[in-house]
Amino acid sequence: MQKDSLKKLLRSNNGQITRQQILQAGIDPHLLVELTRTGSLERVDRGVYIDPEIFEDDMYILQYRFSKGVFFKDSALFLHGMIDRTPGIYEMNFPQSYHPTAIGRYPVKVYRQKPEWQKIGVELVKSPGNHLVRTYNVERTLCDLLRTRDASDVETIKQAMVYFAQMKNKDLHRLSEYADIFKVKGKIRAYMEVLL
Repeated sequence: MQKDSLKKLLRSNNGQITRQQILQAGIDPHLLVELTRTGSLERVDRGVYIDPEIFEDDMYILQYRFSKGVFFKDSALFLHGMIDRTPGIYEMNFPQSYHPTAIGRYPVKVYRQKPEWQKIGVELVKSPGNHLVRTYNVERTLCDLLRTRDASDVETIKQAMVYFAQMKNKDLHRLSEYADIFKVKGKIRAYMEVLL
């Protein structure tokens, strides 16, 4: 009975489940150990399990493990479908005072920002594994790409700007607002004058 409930929960969550979800569903967590031992489940991180027959979702695991992080820069572009290459190293932005333990074991480049800036433009989007993860919206991401300290490469910036210019639902007002906050208004204007 509980095995059926667990399988149903796995299916509804694209083959991935957390210990917390099991507890909320009233399923005995010892079932996770039993299914892992028999090979029906695979433990990919503390409290995160997947159906081994279904694709593993690295971005969801990182989001679950480091919940205060927001996917940033090239990782955000990837989530929005603005670049076609999967990041080799994920970029995540955290509040300045937050120092995630054990993040060094993962392919993550860590950024830190004062909390009031770190929260600007956060939204939920679907990861490649079809799970919701936190990332910055497109307008915020364009501003992040252009900031002088650790700016992205020219080709990535160009590809992202062209994609934005062709978007039907772009928000130029929001882009201008963010450009003011992050002090990249001149750079944004230069791109938009050429592309729009």
